[in-house]
Amino acid sequence: MMAADDVARGRARRPELHAVVGQLMAAVLGDLAAGDGMPVFATVPDFGEWHRHGQESFVAIRRDAWQMPARVTDYRFLDDFAEMEAVRAVVAADEVLRERVDCLVGVEFALTPRQLGWTLVQHVLEPMVAAARGYSFDQDAFDAAYSRLEEGLLATRARLVEVVPLNAFTPTAGIEAVTLPDGLVLQAMSDRQVSAAIGYLAAPIAFAGGPNSVTVSRFHQWALTRCTSYPVCSAMDVPAQPTTPDSGALVEPASRLVAALRLVCGGSVTATRAIRCPPDDDFPQGLGPTASLSALPTFDEKRPTILGQEQVEAVREAYALLAHPAVRENRGLQTALRRLVLAGADRVPTDRLIDLIICAEVLFIKLPGLPADRWKQDKIVDGATTLLADDPVLQTPPERLEALLRLGYRLRNDEMHGDDPSRQELRALTGQPTNDLSAVVDDIERVLRRALVRLLSRAVEQ
Repeated sequence: MMAADDVARGRARRPELHAVVGQLMAAVLGDLAAGDGMPVFATVPDFGEWHRHGQESFVAIRRDAWQMPARVTDYRFLDDFAEMEAVRAVVAADEVLRERVDCLVGVEFALTPRQLGWTLVQHVLEPMVAAARGYSFDQDAFDAAYSRLEEGLLATRARLVEVVPLNAFTPTAGIEAVTLPDGLVLQAMSDRQVSAAIGYLAAPIAFAGGPNSVTVSRFHQWALTRCTSYPVCSAMDVPAQPTTPDSGALVEPASRLVAALRLVCGGSVTATRAIRCPPDDDFPQGLGPTASLSALPTFDEKRPTILGQEQVEAVREAYALLAHPAVRENRGLQTALRRLVLAGADRVPTDRLIDLIICAEVLFIKLPGLPADRWKQDKIVDGATTLLADDPVLQTPPERLEALLRLGYRLRNDEMHGDDPSRQELRALTGQPTNDLSAVVDDIERVLRRALVRLLSRAVEQ
């Protein structure tokens, strides 16, 4: 907060503007106090944004909003005050400010009108009334509002956050963010980012008690993000050939992150649509939320991906492995990865099983060192047990790996040939009998996830 004595010491970049805007606000507040007495605050509909009302609850209303008198909402309202002439004179004499108001302002690919009078009402008068809860001039409230206004009007760059929301994902307690290369961060979305995700259908919702209230599960509130910035300009200095940002810049990193999370944590996490919006607290520079309306992938809400603290580094390592040229150029690994990801998103256990066994066949049928005339099932079993016999994560004896994979192969064949997989006696990786086909499929996925991680490492080391 910038107090009055700070301004006197020259900390305001435009002290003349600070002085005349302060005089204007004092006159306006005095007029409102004389004509309207006390301000009214109320809950009002807000059809432009969803506001958080709890961990998973969002409402299309603004609470405790100042009900501006009708005359204040007229964009010419401040022109009725003599003090406004001094404000306009200071702005007109400033080579930067005069190109930042009463014209189109923003970045080269997004310009919007910024009218001086309404800007002062929105960003100085309204926050002052809200802070004072009345029509009295509060110096600290004015200094805080003016400081934000000045910073915004003189800004040379506008920040924009690229966001790809994730569905069916959440970390455990204690993880606030996961940093990745190239400025990427996996983190919880801000309230306005969630609002944009709701609007662009990138966050599944359930209506709760009416059209103005929705629920967004905590499993749909994280995203892969990156913050970029662009030069602020106006209609007077916009480039002759404006350029636009690459709308698909985060598509590949988001897809790679999903694969890394699936490999390490399992579950059915998916990446949705690429959204761009300014940071919640930044002064508006003509940038509103935009999105690339790509197809939305499916996920299984019963099997969310949960990232534990002990898995964070493994996810980073898998993310790096997936970007290595040796992995990108390995057709077999790419096919196996694609099948593993497809299997993870499917809600039907037998469909998941089909994709998982295809993944196993791709990984092991042509594995070097195995006889060419062996049965496919034998090659899968021999390849997996040899690769994972000493795996520190699975810690499973070879005979149990063999039993699980042979069972999975038989179940896959039953499904593919129209037989009933339920006639088979089911056992989990632990060797314990079970009636739950999903549990068996989950164990097969665990085995193949570990096999893929180790084969990715081998590909990079060779």
